[in-house]
Amino acid sequence: MASISDLPQELVGKIVSELQDDKPNLRTCALISRIFVPWTRQYLFSSVRLTAANPYAFRILVEQSPDVAAYVRRLDIPLSVDFKHISPIIPSTTLVQLPNITHLSAHSDPFDFRHLSPSQELSLADAARRLTTVEIFIDRLWPLPIWASLLNGCPALTTLVVQANNTGWSTWTAVEVALPMPAAPVPGTLRLHTLRVSGDCKILVPLGAWLVPQGALAALHTLVFNVTYLTDDYDAPDARPGLVLAAAPSLRELTLQLDPPMPLEPLEVGDGPVRLASFPRLRVLNLRDGYDATIDESLAWLAAFLLPPASPSSSSYSPRDADSALEVLSFDHSMLRADLLAVPAATWRAIEGGLLGFDADGEERDAHPHQQPHPHLRTVAFTGYQKLASYQTPSIFTRRRRRGVQDPDASFEHFSRTVRERLPRLLERGMLVVGQ
Repeated sequence: MASISDLPQELVGKIVSELQDDKPNLRTCALISRIFVPWTRQYLFSSVRLTAANPYAFRILVEQSPDVAAYVRRLDIPLSVDFKHISPIIPSTTLVQLPNITHLSAHSDPFDFRHLSPSQELSLADAARRLTTVEIFIDRLWPLPIWASLLNGCPALTTLVVQANNTGWSTWTAVEVALPMPAAPVPGTLRLHTLRVSGDCKILVPLGAWLVPQGALAALHTLVFNVTYLTDDYDAPDARPGLVLAAAPSLRELTLQLDPPMPLEPLEVGDGPVRLASFPRLRVLNLRDGYDATIDESLAWLAAFLLPPASPSSSSYSPRDADSALEVLSFDHSMLRADLLAVPAATWRAIEGGLLGFDADGEERDAHPHQQPHPHLRTVAFTGYQKLASYQTPSIFTRRRRRGVQDPDASFEHFSRTVRERLPRLLERGMLVVGQ
């Protein structure tokens, strides 16, 4: 009679793959027969999340079972949200003992940076060279220069995610975020493909001082800025344009939060304005809002962003110089029909003109009528209908419903028709998408 140990490896792998998200049954398989052990370990230990209760147990496991440590690909050392427990801290040697780790997600100070010896710093930097993705949850600023020094020597690092979840709106001042960042070779070895930043806008200042001078954004493909600005708290110059322009030549996808809209005019003498034409390889442009963003300001910003560059001289003009790679424009903004009606007609015309090549009067520009400004454009999406309606006088809506009065903003079709009426040429070409 055949036993479980006689099962073909392909069948064992299939069984375990079906249970990969069911950790209790994976452990049961490993207890039933040792034939399941190597297969279950790749799912049980490929991603490890530490808490305040298990760092010591994980340290012992890594030290005593190096074969298990080899399965770890991702290590999460999260920021504790419970004030009764401190965020987990592990010895730097633990990372060194994970030979195949590629993804590290951690809070500001996961290795007790201030108490590392020079030899520990070197071994930690050597282990970090294997990382391809790093996520940092910044709640304190002082460890950021240490992270910068650690990651500057990581040629394999392609994705950096920074969440600046400050514990108070006014904790960081403009002086505090201007902390000195470590110098790196120019050009440096760090070449990111993806950069995602969220939370307090102030974090962009030290990030720019770290990444831009060494050319770390020169090969960037995806850039996401989901940062929050509070004008009554922080009045320093907006740091977004410098980072965006540093990545502009190679950028494929850009996500911006328009709260407030990013400045488009040059901040320094010699810089040109920020326009869509500044991004020759950009395929996807995602525009988002925040709680204080207004639709008229955001659409006016979009119209200005779409303005073509200064007309080139006829002697040097080449149609390929104006080529745009843009395929998708997504505008995700809380919108009510009443707000749309207040947007000037000239703004809608400017948006259509910037996308399709029409002037302010709705006529095709006659300089190069055969040359579409965005020949690859296929989708212009407007979404976010009543996304923030709960912040837009909900009591009025409630009273109207109780009286049996149909609120025009409650009808998505009414709203959708309003958008379509204001962008008729995009609608005719099948590009316009209106969603909720």
